[in-house]
Amino acid sequence: ESGVPLNKGNIHIAKTSSHNVLKTYSDHFEKDCTLFLRSRSQEMGKVEEAKLDRFNLPFYAPTIEEAKAVIQTEGTFNIHRFETFEADWDCNMDDMSNREISFEKPGRGKYVAMSIRVVAESMLVGHCGEEIMDDLFERFSNKIEEYLEDEEGKYSFITISMTKNV
Repeated sequence: ESGVPLNKGNIHIAKTSSHNVLKTYSDHFEKDCTLFLRSRSQEMGKVEEAKLDRFNLPFYAPTIEEAKAVIQTEGTFNIHRFETFEADWDCNMDDMSNREISFEKPGRGKYVAMSIRVVAESMLVGHCGEEIMDDLFERFSNKIEEYLEDEEGKYSFITISMTKNV
């Protein structure tokens, strides 16, 4: 500000540098490092978002009408009985052999996430990598906890009894 060099006699911060020089270097480092970390975080988010955008679980839950139509159109089976039923997401918690999980509400989300992990993890690892699985399913269990506070989680099942046409 006064035109006098703040770090006179030095080309970098040194023992003889004033407090103002130290503060200037410190502020500059903080600004640059913050910018780098923020940019890297956004870049990493984009990479993860791009992976997520390319990933789709190969799962489709048909309606009763769709399932009946496919069987009838294909024509080699006769439908004798067609039923649907629902089960709570955490319906088997009492049967669990792993008793480390609490059976109170906080345990329900973790139980459901573990059940989904058994089915989906191999597909996710192939797409996103092994290193994120623990964190991913921990976050997922927290989301399920939040959901189950206000909603009922239900699986829907279609059961069909049919015989092959002769």
